This record gives sequence, C-alpha cells and structure tokens, in this order.
Amino acid sequence: MKPDSDLKGRLKNWYTSLRIFAYYMAGIPDYDNYVARQRRYNAQAPVMSRLEFLDYCQQRRNGSGRCC
Repeated sequence: MKPDSDLKGRLKNWYTSLRIFAYYMAGIPDYDNYVARQRRYNAQAPVMSRLEFLDYCQQRRNGSGRCC
C-alpha cells in the first residue's frame, strides 16, 4: 500500500506546482499561497479577502487598476 500513497502524494504535489505555475504565467495570483504565507510569517496582521487580494494584485500589475 505504501507505493500507492507515495504516488498519490507526488501526483498531488506535481498538480499543485503545475497549477501555481500556470496561474503565474496567466497573471493570476495564488490567494491560498498568500494566506498561508501571511499566517506563517505575519500571524498578527489581518488577511485580505479574496476580492481585496485580487484587486490589490491588479493595481500592482496595472498601476491604476485599469487596463485602458
């Protein structure tokens, strides 16, 4: 049974890495990664909501938050 669980774990890690890579290539930030890092390194700071996080990332990428 151990080889199956190893394979499942490796596939899950591979899928997660591929998803994060694809999101970065498309310019979509990873909210779950942001929350995990915020809680790990800055536990006392408030965590933005998903919408606030996406707006923040869009403003950083586009300057004013507008594309045109």
